[in-house]
Amino acid sequence: MMSANQSLTRSQAIEQVLAQLDGPIAFNEFCQQVLNIWPSKAKNPVSSMRSHLRLDQAGRTLVFLDAQTILPLAIALHGVRFRIHLSRSEAKRGELIIRPAFDYFLRRELDPQAIQLLDRNGRPLAVRLGTIRTQADTPFGKETVEHTAFDLGDWFRAQRVRRDDYILVTIEDWIAGRFSLEHESSRRRRRTEIRQQDRELADLLFGMLETARNEEIYAHEAIPTAYARLADPHGYPGSHWTQVISRDERMKCDGWAIRYSDWRSPLESMLYREETLPEAAFSPAQGRQVYRFKAALGHRPELWRRVEIQGKQTLADLDTILRDAFNHDSSDHMGGFWKRIRRGKGKRFREIDIGDVNPLGGGSGTEVHIAGLGLEPGHELKYVYDFGDWIEHRLTLEEIVELEAKVKYPRTIAQNQPQYKNCQSCQDQGRETRATWICLECSTQQREIVVCKDCLFKDHGDHFAEKILY
Repeated sequence: MMSANQSLTRSQAIEQVLAQLDGPIAFNEFCQQVLNIWPSKAKNPVSSMRSHLRLDQAGRTLVFLDAQTILPLAIALHGVRFRIHLSRSEAKRGELIIRPAFDYFLRRELDPQAIQLLDRNGRPLAVRLGTIRTQADTPFGKETVEHTAFDLGDWFRAQRVRRDDYILVTIEDWIAGRFSLEHESSRRRRRTEIRQQDRELADLLFGMLETARNEEIYAHEAIPTAYARLADPHGYPGSHWTQVISRDERMKCDGWAIRYSDWRSPLESMLYREETLPEAAFSPAQGRQVYRFKAALGHRPELWRRVEIQGKQTLADLDTILRDAFNHDSSDHMGGFWKRIRRGKGKRFREIDIGDVNPLGGGSGTEVHIAGLGLEPGHELKYVYDFGDWIEHRLTLEEIVELEAKVKYPRTIAQNQPQYKNCQSCQDQGRETRATWICLECSTQQREIVVCKDCLFKDHGDHFAEKILY
């Protein structure tokens, strides 16, 4: 058992334990070994340790093979192979740009000058660091960007490297920064195996994104973790991870974080709020079909309405029927729609903005057709009435049915069983009359003042009141 050392920092204790491992270790056992040499003053030392490992160590010194298993990064990446697609300028100049080709395969603290490159037989390659200048598109126009590169001219010429060829890289020693290189002609690549590897890597990364607490994962943690979880990370490599993500329609990466492909930054959301959502193509027959939704108030799900709308009708039409069904003002306040997409197999969803509707005309969702949303039974929408008060509704598509003759759509076909209240003013006089209004000025948190229409005008004529929704 290791002895406690009060002079150690927590990070140093973690690295000391990692250095003594030769394979995976259970999370609880790892925590105990660290705490043996670095006693914690936290109320819950194990929980505190997990947070620290997730936030500060994952992708830097270790990876989580699963929620309960840790593997030192030096072991996780030893022998991992990855592929670099050479650009025309790289092949012509005999240079290999380091980033993003080696991104997240290099130890963060490693000086590029210390990187060692070997040929496939383990012989050191003569290599120098150089600089390549390229033109890159930026929000401010084209700018010159400098890239640090390995000058491998002699080896490239000996290997007869051509444009669109590949360099297959094997991580021999992650800590020392030692890599072996192998040239592969574009004509000799094994397409089927590459596609299989690409799909496995893409699915691993997307699975991590689906289970992430937020709707993003940081590349410095996700990339080494995904490679460590591959079925055969030491075998014939697939495409570079940057290409795998760029070809996958489900996600995208800005170099720092991997997010869903339809993610927008707050700035983009403001700039493109008025853009119409691209629709999925639908046939005339699909346009005639009827979408049956169960719509419920978000804060009072027991209050619901069942509405029907045709596929060829729009979010503006859906906004109109929902305002009518839930007694919302038909000529004031904005309405907005979001598509709710389940993340993984749990109960968490992400929400895609699909448009807003101005009851007086206009809005990014006004011309968006229901059939163009790509909905299937079980899918959900969120509807918000009044962006100030933010009154949410949950819409669940129950089924898609055929059009009924001589029926005008959209329409409300059912609602919850009403729990009616009696007018308190009438009840005080010995009468039972259904209450239809609540006086907001006279009501308190302890007691609601509900009245019928006649008593509203008689006793509360100059008060703020709201119609009761049953």
